[in-house]
Amino acid sequence: MFLKFSSPCGPAQPPLDSVRSPSKLVLRPKAKETALNMHLREELLIGRPMEPGQELLLSILLCREYCTRISDEKLFKPAGITDQQFNVLRILKGGPNDGYLIRELRRRIISRSADVPRLVDRMVKAGLVQRQEDPSDRRGCLVKLTAEGRALEARLAPIHTALCKEIDGIMTGEESRTLVALHQKLRDGIRDHLGAAEV
Repeated sequence: MFLKFSSPCGPAQPPLDSVRSPSKLVLRPKAKETALNMHLREELLIGRPMEPGQELLLSILLCREYCTRISDEKLFKPAGITDQQFNVLRILKGGPNDGYLIRELRRRIISRSADVPRLVDRMVKAGLVQRQEDPSDRRGCLVKLTAEGRALEARLAPIHTALCKEIDGIMTGEESRTLVALHQKLRDGIRDHLGAAEV
């Protein structure tokens, strides 16, 4: 998987109207720089034999790197937000109108090590979310989208959908389903190995 990335440009937080449309999302292979069938060893310039499991782990990490780079380039940087902030926007968009408690956000966010209270603080300062007292428990507060946060999520949603389709199109439907199932098996095994409910 070899994608063409252009350098990010413009201000850190451009106006919402500057977010690019899904029609601009095109994943192009590098014609001369790399071969589409390059082996992991060649790509990372590994000459020595790898230990059991090392190739698997490196393959997963490198795919994650590519996914992170293309998401940053096409989605997060043009909008002036981070992947974790986008994740929170999506969680709140799909949640109840009253919002979620911090502990509920922590259970749903992709980054298991995220400092959710500080993340929410930054999003409050950016005007994307707001806190309000939980009527059922005054010790806690609910986090919900502001009008600005809802508008930003609505503008980014079709770009995110188009990007997901582009990446999904690299494999057949059967390959995609198999990969998802294998990732689930791997996550379950890692959780069992660590003896933790969440990683």
